[in-house]
Amino acid sequence: MVVVTLAFVALVVQAVLTLQQLRHTAKAVEYLALNADGKLTALDPVIGAVKSVSGAVSSGWFKIAQSVYGLFSRD
Repeated sequence: MVVVTLAFVALVVQAVLTLQQLRHTAKAVEYLALNADGKLTALDPVIGAVKSVSGAVSSGWFKIAQSVYGLFSRD
């Protein structure tokens, strides 16, 4: 009976330590997420520029330029 009690106490101690580590990890992940959110918000102008360029690439101007290039690059 003493061995079972000691095993149970050891299991409880291990569970408490694991939960403390899990709480610490969750706080660290939350901090990183908040920090990343601020940095991503700062990148909004860059993301807008990339979207603008990709829109221009898929627009008619790019297709016209590609057609003109195709006329001159034929063998």
